[in-house]
Amino acid sequence: MQAHVSAEHKFERPILLIRGKEPPRRTTVRAQIAEADIYVQNATSVSVTFNGGPTEALPLESLSSKLASLTNSEISVSLTNDAVKNSTPVSSRYDLSLRAATADQLRDVERAFHEIIMNGDLTRASISLFLEDPRSKGVAAEYATGLAEYSLGVLLKERPDTEPLTTPFARYREAYGSSLQKLTDFDRPMANLISNLIRFAMNDFSAWDIQTGCWELDLANSVLHDPELDSKDEIGELPEARTPICPVDHGIGQILALAERMIRQDRWSPILDEECRSATSTDVLDATDRQKALAIWAAAAWRLGARESAVEQLRQIAATFPFSKWAEPYLESIDK
Repeated sequence: MQAHVSAEHKFERPILLIRGKEPPRRTTVRAQIAEADIYVQNATSVSVTFNGGPTEALPLESLSSKLASLTNSEISVSLTNDAVKNSTPVSSRYDLSLRAATADQLRDVERAFHEIIMNGDLTRASISLFLEDPRSKGVAAEYATGLAEYSLGVLLKERPDTEPLTTPFARYREAYGSSLQKLTDFDRPMANLISNLIRFAMNDFSAWDIQTGCWELDLANSVLHDPELDSKDEIGELPEARTPICPVDHGIGQILALAERMIRQDRWSPILDEECRSATSTDVLDATDRQKALAIWAAAAWRLGARESAVEQLRQIAATFPFSKWAEPYLESIDK
């Protein structure tokens, strides 16, 4: 009987797809949804609840236009598939928090961030003040929270003497991760830059080809993703004046400066060995940043033909993802 039902009476679960992916049971949608972004599969009927109100039935074909019209709502979507007679219907439910701020609202959040965070000291008090600003509330609050969590991560990682902190150092990774989860949903230059700064901090170079406008970060990303990429021609001169748009933790700042200096070199010497050794031996550098420094050391020495200077560093990162992707083949070529 089970074999017969499985073969002859297939009964598939109804699915809601948003931009080609099924959302979790509870999820926050932070970008405006277009009608073309919504697709329903295996459903025969749909019912919805808006902002805790009564449940109402909707024609399947109108669900996409309804979701696309909302910008700041709580909506529960229940899909049902009862296509097979004499069988129990199968249902799927999705609780969606729609927080689709306009470009002007997001721009207002960025202005508040610049005025409060960038024009003052980075402290827990300034982060709270930013979140309490009227421009950081309402439908744009998710964007503001992502920026605040990133700022808190920088503070937890740097641990300045002027800011007594009881939160453990390792918690900066949680703050960075929570910020990244939110900011990747926003198609804004500032969000893209901070997202890639967070990925870089966490040794994630999967978005290495995204141009952020910060050429030091883009350069270091490409080198650590694949040292064989010819990135030296991309080095330019720093503009005479640049406006900082977000804080960068000192560890990442040191790694970016090291990457820029090493990539500029056209020959290797013991002085460069000592400079890289000094960067990797400090106790105050986070483990992930130390791994990046070792990788930069190895990549630069290898590029300039100083393979003996690169061997020890390659061995230290050969078992560490994602550097193992290129460090292991380099070591194997030496053994041959």
